[in-house]
Amino acid sequence: MTERITPERLAEIPIGDAKRIATERGFDQIIIIGRKVNSHEHVTTYGKDRANCDAAAQIGNFLKHKIMGWLE
Repeated sequence: MTERITPERLAEIPIGDAKRIATERGFDQIIIIGRKVNSHEHVTTYGKDRANCDAAAQIGNFLKHKIMGWLE
């Protein structure tokens, strides 16, 4: 059975999803970009510790503002 995605669920990707991917796959940092074309974009970042969290957030912010054109 396919779960219906509501606008509220589309709004963001939980950090827990990024943490799960990092843990399962052995990554230190995860950056997830979700897009609904012509409608919505979301970026979620995760780092396994403070230094990796800060680095992932920096990359996420760069992508949002310099590549995807989000306003700062």
